[in-house]
Amino acid sequence: MRISTFIMSCTQRQVALRQTLTSLAASGWRGEPEVILDQGLGDSTLGRIWDTWKRMIARAAQAETPYVLLLEDDVIFGRWFPQNLDSWGLPRGLPPGTAFYASLYNPGLPYITRNESENYLVADPRWVWGSQALLLSTSTARFIERNWNTVELNPDMRMPRLVRPITPVYYHVPSLVDHAPAPTTWGGIVHSAIDFDPEWRSSRDGSAPAPPCIRSSDSACSTSPTTEFQSPGPC
Repeated sequence: MRISTFIMSCTQRQVALRQTLTSLAASGWRGEPEVILDQGLGDSTLGRIWDTWKRMIARAAQAETPYVLLLEDDVIFGRWFPQNLDSWGLPRGLPPGTAFYASLYNPGLPYITRNESENYLVADPRWVWGSQALLLSTSTARFIERNWNTVELNPDMRMPRLVRPITPVYYHVPSLVDHAPAPTTWGGIVHSAIDFDPEWRSSRDGSAPAPPCIRSSDSACSTSPTTEFQSPGPC
């Protein structure tokens, strides 16, 4: 997969940022992530975080690659992170321009369905939080950017709810990253992945077809009103 990488941070968290970049490089990830720094604008820490996330989404929407990897600055990567991500059959099996939204980090959230053999679960968007590492199709980043102001929640909860009409919210199984124990700038809770193994390595070759779309009573898989999107499978 061709992926553009973005990471958000602020001047107060340069140590955490360096550790995250070092962990990413140690996994064998190719390419330097583009760092989106907090501009220090706004009256509150949360307001500045919202602004930085919005700017990162805007940059991701301009990417020329089919997928974007969005990172926070307090992430630990598994030893085989690039290989594991590249071998994930779910995004690789989707046609170009298809809506796709997935977290590579699971702190233990409710889910609708789980498919161990294909390394994913589908979460209920109403209860999703956490945005340590997200893999999106670039078309989905553009959709989020256009609709950003239609939901008023923290970015990690806002984005899953925004994409509900166009794609399920996927989680990689197991988590490919963990949350580093770095203090937050806004007093957030301590959390970590429930299933992260730094030595885990996928045995797949990435050739698996994408599964059909998942429907639930409150989270339907449907085609976006824009012609840019296709559903992630036969609906």
